[in-house]
Amino acid sequence: MDSVKHMTIHAERPGSAPTITRPDLDEVRDVKPKALRPYKVVVLDCSCHTFDDVEIALCRVIPGMTRNKAHQHAWEIHTTGASVVARAPKERAELFQEQLAARGLRVTIEPD
Repeated sequence: MDSVKHMTIHAERPGSAPTITRPDLDEVRDVKPKALRPYKVVVLDCSCHTFDDVEIALCRVIPGMTRNKAHQHAWEIHTTGASVVARAPKERAELFQEQLAARGLRVTIEPD
């Protein structure tokens, strides 16, 4: 990464006006933000919840989750043992995991 030039102020001698060095604004820097690596939020099957329980939890925790989509996830969890219910940066995936687990669901996250 390029070093950033900072403005510095130096006083040559006591009582004299300070010398001001300004940053080079003409310097072209190609800085691209790093994309955060997505993580999958995976809900695992357990026999302790109804479809309704799973659907409500997903709708309350995952932004934009509709009841119809939640039902599709509940069916996938029931028939295959797991469903990827969201993809998000790690910190947000951990939050979803924590919130869904607090509602009694078995949840894991893994890199996408």
